[in-house]
Amino acid sequence: MGWDLIVGQTRHGRGVFATRRYETGDEVETCPTLQVPEDEITGLLSDYVFKSVDDDQVLVLLGYGSLYNHSSKPNLEYVQDDPQTVTFLASRTIEPGDELTIDYGEEWWELRDLQPD
Repeated sequence: MGWDLIVGQTRHGRGVFATRRYETGDEVETCPTLQVPEDEITGLLSDYVFKSVDDDQVLVLLGYGSLYNHSSKPNLEYVQDDPQTVTFLASRTIEPGDELTIDYGEEWWELRDLQPD
């Protein structure tokens, strides 16, 4: 996994795009993670971390995971069974050339006093 993805330009800056078709439920990428205390993350880095299943911890994702842009109709969902990995699964069919997106969740937008577009 991961070799079927490329980074390209979007209206948000950079994004990740599929180079092959994924069916609903297919594993798109499993990212290894670095777990760190949430209070050690400051500045812009806080835009690129994920909540951990462990309290007061966040995850820095290695791989493409931190580059997935937000969509209110995402084509990926992610699961974290343990702090070592986050797996991204296709939530619907993804065609070659489609940008891969996730839902950042309401809290992400509220903490930044922003509205999703």
